[in-house]
Amino acid sequence: MKNKIIETKQLCKTYILGKTGMNVLKNIDLEIYEGDFTVIMGSSGGGKSTLLYAISSMDKPTSGTLTILGNDMSSMTEKKLSKFRKTEVSFIFQSMNLLHDLTAFENIAYIGYGSDSKENVNKKSLELLEKFGLTEEKDKYPSEMSGGQQQRVAICRALIGNPKVIFGDEPTGSLNSSSGRQVLDSLTNINNNGQSIVMVTHDLKAATRATRLLYMSDGRIYAELNLGKYSSEKESERKAVVFDFLKEQGW
Repeated sequence: MKNKIIETKQLCKTYILGKTGMNVLKNIDLEIYEGDFTVIMGSSGGGKSTLLYAISSMDKPTSGTLTILGNDMSSMTEKKLSKFRKTEVSFIFQSMNLLHDLTAFENIAYIGYGSDSKENVNKKSLELLEKFGLTEEKDKYPSEMSGGQQQRVAICRALIGNPKVIFGDEPTGSLNSSSGRQVLDSLTNINNNGQSIVMVTHDLKAATRATRLLYMSDGRIYAELNLGKYSSEKESERKAVVFDFLKEQGW
């Protein structure tokens, strides 16, 4: 039986707009499991990114409980929460958020400094660059790299601290088809090596990489599809299954 790494009970998120409250997440009960590639899809405005930010500790829910890696997040001080975000989880953004005045190597390494010796961090940064086919981009600045290369640097940066869970908010959303596939291949490979991933996407191709697909609408999770591990040989078959599932949900 898989270990639960994230659990929510009656999780809610409400935004106050003037005198009106907007309930974006509505009493969500959810379990995320170790080693899964969990993908969240759904209708526009259905709460996908809000849920991702809540269950990653990037944003606080309005009510309900959230447990990540056995930690009750509501009882965590800001100091402990800051350390938790740096050592236990990591986040990949659609916009990459690389520092433009740092090279690819520096963008990765600076995140690791302080958690290990500089020598070890530098060594691991170089190993990650090699693993993701970025050795020649080591000394390039973000402006000198393609979108796909920048996003792979962002993945390396997310991995430098050995996080137990990686969260991704539309990580292929701003990339062309070729670059998007490279990034998905990278994420699939690290998941196959045991890394837990939770990702929001609107892209059917990205959804086929999921071991588990959740569908959201109107602030609730309405359905899920278990796909097992991705295989490129069965990509067309998986895509058809995912498409039929999404069509049933009114996607």
